[in-house]
Amino acid sequence: MKNALLFVFIFFPCLVSANPPPIEYFLKDSDYLDVSLSPSGAKLAARASIDGKVVLIVIDRETKRIIGGLQPEDGDAISSFQWATEERIVHSYAEQLSGSDQRSSFGELYAVNYDGSDPTILAGFRAAGSSAATRVGGVRKSDRAVVTMLDVLPNDDEHVLIMKIPFTPKGYNYVLDGNRSPIIAKLNIRSGKQKTIERLPFKRAQPFTDKNGDIRFVTYQTEDGDVESSYRATLKDDWKPISAAFKLDDDLSVVGLNAEGNAVFLYGPFGENGYRTVFRYDFAEGNYEALFTKMDADIVDWVVEPQTGEVVIGSSRRGKTKHHYTVRKSYLQPLHKALVQAYGDQTLSIMSSSVDGDEMILHASSDINPGSIYIFNVAQKRAEFFWGNRSWMNPAEMQQTQVDEVITSDGVAIPVRLTLPSTEGPVPLIINPHGGPHGISDDWAFNYETQLFASRGFAVLQMNFRGSGGLGKSFEEAGHRQWGGRMIEDIAAAALWAMSKVDIDHSRVCAYGASYGAYAAYMLAIREPKMLRCVAGYVGVYDLNLMYSTGDVPESWGGTAFLERVIGRQKSELDDFSPVTHASKIDIPSMIIHGEDDNRAPIEHAYALRTALEESGKTPVWLKLDDSGHGAGNLENRVKLYNGLLEFFEHNLTQ
Repeated sequence: MKNALLFVFIFFPCLVSANPPPIEYFLKDSDYLDVSLSPSGAKLAARASIDGKVVLIVIDRETKRIIGGLQPEDGDAISSFQWATEERIVHSYAEQLSGSDQRSSFGELYAVNYDGSDPTILAGFRAAGSSAATRVGGVRKSDRAVVTMLDVLPNDDEHVLIMKIPFTPKGYNYVLDGNRSPIIAKLNIRSGKQKTIERLPFKRAQPFTDKNGDIRFVTYQTEDGDVESSYRATLKDDWKPISAAFKLDDDLSVVGLNAEGNAVFLYGPFGENGYRTVFRYDFAEGNYEALFTKMDADIVDWVVEPQTGEVVIGSSRRGKTKHHYTVRKSYLQPLHKALVQAYGDQTLSIMSSSVDGDEMILHASSDINPGSIYIFNVAQKRAEFFWGNRSWMNPAEMQQTQVDEVITSDGVAIPVRLTLPSTEGPVPLIINPHGGPHGISDDWAFNYETQLFASRGFAVLQMNFRGSGGLGKSFEEAGHRQWGGRMIEDIAAAALWAMSKVDIDHSRVCAYGASYGAYAAYMLAIREPKMLRCVAGYVGVYDLNLMYSTGDVPESWGGTAFLERVIGRQKSELDDFSPVTHASKIDIPSMIIHGEDDNRAPIEHAYALRTALEESGKTPVWLKLDDSGHGAGNLENRVKLYNGLLEFFEHNLTQ
């Protein structure tokens, strides 16, 4: 059989529970967070959640036995890892801090042999003989910086290339705000000895190295909040914007180089709608081409051929995932097409591969499948099941998501997603706009929050209103300075579409969201007072004026320019688009949920809205999550959050 593939699948029994699973069933962390093959493909490393700990395990591919790994101290987690060589893994920790429900990384790098031997701290501010350094052995030079891996330098078994972003002093503390230029250094993965290479003259920079480990391109953010890229021919040459060096569009940003180092890949808008795609520019020959052109949405993921470094497959997600193939032929393309056909209606991605490309880690997921991980042998065309994420879940008991589009009054197509519960209708509806809002999208994918609500008998509506990501530059920019205007009108149009369905009880509708989604839920209640029976917001922004004086956005490099671009500076406009200004118009039950330590949308927003509602004679349901930030970081606070939400929904939508 042509392109025949053999698979070892996991089969889930078709069980139907008389009672919905407990809330923790939906809220627990996934089992496997990252999976990566060693350079040869002989070993597999995974970051796994076991009994509340995030550990590193290493498995022998042939025997399937665990042959090593690393278990952090209580409360800590392995937050990232990367194979530096076949024997040694470089990784970072996230630590549980007192007074916080979230683990935080201090930007330090550690290393360990795959079998768990020779653990050491390599770089970071505690590398110089502190208790953190002592517990894993070794004394290193201290760095007052966040340290990240830049290049494993595959031809050098002793070193990796790192980037250090210095902290900025603030009072008695140090903060990472992006206002400092990064430092590039070569790091010995056993001794921790460093050699500084250079300081880059850019802020918020992402450098790209060639096959020799030399930095030739950098993508960075300007103080105006724009993303730009620069190039230099050799390490001794001055940096030039790519628009000047190659006469390329300023809207393009570098995303990678091929293995030979003679072609660069760029990402930016293409065509009338500004759908973003990947471009290839051969700067030796001057050839320039868009790799994917027949799109109805942005290319958001792409596959790189391991041996050549060429981009050969792209994916977009206007509705369900759609795959695109370049005219540049690759052995991966027919394999990928056969795999997509074999896996059916799922999103398929390649998580990792061996250096020679003979072994790959595949990830398949859908609206009802949290993610299945397979190991694929290219020569044998055989996919072997490794693990199902959220392994305790039964996909047969999850609810499918319908995909459609709504045309607004001004002719804009808004993608919508509707998930119905298994109970007989008509059922109550939760309108659930996403956060962000810019550059973020609600995709056809597994969503534990949506499945939790559906398990309790609620339909859930999600939509990609203008301003959302993934649908082109023009669509995203159409949301600028429209937070409380056209974006809310888009949400209302999507809501009317859902409410017209026979499965939905249009008299039992509530709006709920987080971050911008919380803001949008309250603005919808203000703009469409007869549509909703209740409204709830979690970690929301409710006074746009506060965004310039509180939180981490205005303090970060380019943050103020970003705010000026997306919400404007005119006070009358900020007031008109702020829920606190219109609290008197909210005549339905309301709920405010906020993290005490939220630094993105500080709790001042929640207090301001509560005060405005109380001054208008309304008393919102109030839930403050102690020691929590912009999102509940541990299971205990997630349970508090959703128990409170579900009680609010059930009280207002089921009675």
